[in-house]
Amino acid sequence: MPKSAFYIFEPVTLKRKDNTLGLLPFGNSERDPFPGEKIARELADEFPLPEEDAWWNGAPRFVPVERVESIHAYSSVRLNTALLNFLAEKHIPLHTYNFFGGYTGSYWPKEPIPNGKIQQAQFMHFAADKDRVALAREMLAGAFHNMHSAIMREQRKSGQYDDLLDGWKLQVSLLNEAKSVDTLLGIEGSIRRVYYEFLDRRITPEFSMGNRTYNPPNNPVNALISYLNSMLYAAIISELYRTQLNPLVGFLHQPGRKRFPLAWDMAEIFRPLLVEGLVISLLNKKQLKASDFDESLNGCMLLPEGRVKVIRAFEHRMNKTIKHRSLGRSVSYRRLIRLEGYKLVKHLLGDQDYVSFRIWW
Repeated sequence: MPKSAFYIFEPVTLKRKDNTLGLLPFGNSERDPFPGEKIARELADEFPLPEEDAWWNGAPRFVPVERVESIHAYSSVRLNTALLNFLAEKHIPLHTYNFFGGYTGSYWPKEPIPNGKIQQAQFMHFAADKDRVALAREMLAGAFHNMHSAIMREQRKSGQYDDLLDGWKLQVSLLNEAKSVDTLLGIEGSIRRVYYEFLDRRITPEFSMGNRTYNPPNNPVNALISYLNSMLYAAIISELYRTQLNPLVGFLHQPGRKRFPLAWDMAEIFRPLLVEGLVISLLNKKQLKASDFDESLNGCMLLPEGRVKVIRAFEHRMNKTIKHRSLGRSVSYRRLIRLEGYKLVKHLLGDQDYVSFRIWW
């Protein structure tokens, strides 16, 4: 039976009930429906978890723990140490988000089978400049390939992106010449600006991105990118937990406060597929409208019903499958993230050189 990410949109007490996760309401039992609640129910049958388990209908619900891959709390959740111990026993991460939908933190259960050799090799590669730069370069090579694939797909249809491709070639040619991580980050920033220009042209004229802004985003496109980035970041953290890699040690991004650099490294590779690709789809297919955003505050944010639409689309894409060229079987996009971690482990242990994920379809 497939596992699913489990999303909580409404205030509940989360507790263990035998071998299930129990969700009990708190607050006013005669309240009006929470924003997003109705659409959450309507969309429930599109997730692996059935409606009677996965979505709130005003009465306690119990979800079989074997069907939960991770928990994402977008509303107030009450819990206790017994619940945390239960999540640790079942190796289920719990991720929390703020009022704007931004990722704020994770409860990270202890590693199921700690492997000191992997983490030792990870620290050694980070400390050795040559090894670190080589890994960072390869990660960017995969990210650049995946962005370039999206541009070329549209270029073949319309021929309207010659100017962007000229600037692209110049920056990519500098990749193999870079001798430091700082230089690689500079190249990455230049490539990103080109790619965001492509994104701005590609989306429907109803929306305009302009410059990339965040904390807070200044328009719906930037708000949508930031929201999806948070979702991808949390999904990668969940998958890294299962590979025994230490998310605090990245190769492209520096260790710092309030973030996991390795998750940001891997996000660069998958963002063209799982973030920007979804932005184009959601806006151009009019699955999201201007009314799904609130621009009345100092910035812009998704409204609750818009958030549920985005989460639905993100989960659909994460659960989509593709036949893997090496494995010879179908794997989900979510599984591709974990496989990326496994490839990195093999590289760190000296078993196989790391080759970053590149879209082949």
